[in-house]
Amino acid sequence: MNVKRIADFINNSERTQKLLKHVNKNPAVYSAASAFVLAGMMRPGLIGVMPFKEKKDKQYSQASAVAAGVVELATTCAIFLPLNKSIKSASDKLYKTKGSYFEGNAPALRQFKSLTNRGIKAALLIPISLTRFGLVAPIVNIFFSSRENK
Repeated sequence: MNVKRIADFINNSERTQKLLKHVNKNPAVYSAASAFVLAGMMRPGLIGVMPFKEKKDKQYSQASAVAAGVVELATTCAIFLPLNKSIKSASDKLYKTKGSYFEGNAPALRQFKSLTNRGIKAALLIPISLTRFGLVAPIVNIFFSSRENK
């Protein structure tokens, strides 16, 4: 494999540069989309070709993978993208607030954003996990019940 050739292509391709700039502006969207593709599509396909002793185990493994991808995509788009915008807006206001601890204190604002983001994610971890596990049985019914009835 010629690494220089690949690097030259990436550096000189307008389409690739445009895509990379878009990814740089929206990393959470691309992260969620790639997680959805990997967990929600590729992983169930790979599980499908693996040998399982019980047919139901395979079905529930595939459904769990799909549920993980769907929940990841939904929570990122519905909760975490707006949340990150709100945290950024709040930190910008804190940065400009006269006489506050955060005024002009960029390291403190980075810590504020990080701790706020992590705290909210930790608080939502259990409901998001419960949603994911709650979706497994309905996904099994949607994907596999029609096959078994035929």
